[in-house]
Amino acid sequence: MMGRNIKMAAVAFTAIITLTGCGTKLYDMTDEEQGLIANYSAYVVAKHNIYQQDGMTNATEKRGDMEDADDTEKVDEASPDNSLSQDNKTSEAGNDKSSNSQKEPSATQEKKVSLAEATGYGSLEITYDGVNESDVYNEGSYYSITAGSGNTFAVMKFTLKNPTDEDINVDMFGNARTYKATFPDGKEYTAEGTFLTYSLNTFQGTVKAHDAVDVVLLFKIPQGTACDNIKMSVIKDNEKSLIEL
Repeated sequence: MMGRNIKMAAVAFTAIITLTGCGTKLYDMTDEEQGLIANYSAYVVAKHNIYQQDGMTNATEKRGDMEDADDTEKVDEASPDNSLSQDNKTSEAGNDKSSNSQKEPSATQEKKVSLAEATGYGSLEITYDGVNESDVYNEGSYYSITAGSGNTFAVMKFTLKNPTDEDINVDMFGNARTYKATFPDGKEYTAEGTFLTYSLNTFQGTVKAHDAVDVVLLFKIPQGTACDNIKMSVIKDNEKSLIEL
């Protein structure tokens, strides 16, 4: 729902800009250009939204918790035994810190699953179609991204296939997965957080019944890095899924 609202807002914003001015002819955007604007708007909103992973409901709850905490502190200040209770709290806090300092961070869990399951869309069939290298990646004639000096893009290609009799609505941007790939140099790279319309980590759209959509993942790697025998993983909520390509 949020992705749909952002797309509507982006289209409305573009329409307002396009319609202003004297005698300016209305520009008809293609579906790909509208998708690009919507993904860029969503990317900017997500980048500056500190409650992105929690959602607005939890953000409101957190605010309520803060207000409750303020009320509790006011009651403690009015209590005649406030001094004693504060000492006890200080002692308990010290014990908690000591206890927490001895705890080791939990290790990321790993399991082997299909790429479709790792993305959260098990009804799809997601196949890996190989990789090529490019210093500049173009999506249609409306967007391009450059790897920069000394780097190149490993462009991993995938197909999202819907084998069912019903359309499947897909929102890869909203399901908060992190895509990583380990190359033969032994280093692990994270997929670029682009706002491409047809990127596996940002695609938003419908895969119609018995139809397919081609998408990519871009990994910025040093020039000269071998791109064979790539190992891929998907991380969600500290759980790492290993993918067999």
